[in-house]
Amino acid sequence: MADKLNDKEKPRRYGYDAAMKDAFFIAAPLFTAAALSLAGVVAGSDEAFLLPGPTLILLVASALVLIAAIQLNYYARQFAFSFKDVEDRLGHVDAWQRLPPLERNQRFARRLRVAQRRYRRFANYSARCFNLGLLLLGLGVACALAPSDTAKQHMGRWIAGGLVFAATCLEGLWIRYLIHRELSGEED
Repeated sequence: MADKLNDKEKPRRYGYDAAMKDAFFIAAPLFTAAALSLAGVVAGSDEAFLLPGPTLILLVASALVLIAAIQLNYYARQFAFSFKDVEDRLGHVDAWQRLPPLERNQRFARRLRVAQRRYRRFANYSARCFNLGLLLLGLGVACALAPSDTAKQHMGRWIAGGLVFAATCLEGLWIRYLIHRELSGEED
C-alpha cells in the first residue's frame, strides 16, 4: 500500500514562492503605478470619459487594493524561512550552539510549523488582494476607454474597451477556477 501524504504534508507547487515574489514586488507596483497614472488622467479631463466618477473610483480602489497586496505579501515573507536561515541567524548564539542537535531540530520544527501557517494565511490574503486589484484595474481601464459623447474615434474606443472588459471577465473566471480548485483540493 502506497503511503499517502495528508494535506499538511503535501509539498506546495514548485516555484510558487518565486512566482509570488515576482507578482508582488514587480508586477503589483507596476499595476499600481498604471492605475494611479490613469486616475490622474481621468481626474484631469473628465469630459473625455463616459463615466469619469466610477472610472476614478475603480482605478483608485485598484491601486489601494494592490498596495494592500504588496504589504500583506511583504508581511507574509517574514514567515518564509529555512533551517539554514535560522542557523545563519542563531548559529553564533551560545544558547543555540549548546542545544543538542535533536532538540535544536525539534525547536526549529515547532517554529517552522507556526511560521508556515502564518505565511500561508497572509500569502493567501495577499493573493486575493492582488487578484481583486487586477479585476478592479481591468474594469477601470475598460470604463476609461468608453468614449464620451464628445470624444472622437468612438468605434475604436468601444472595441478597445470591450476587449479589456472581455479579458477582465476571463481573468475573473480563471481566478474563480483557481479558488474552486484550491478549496476542493484538486491537484494539477
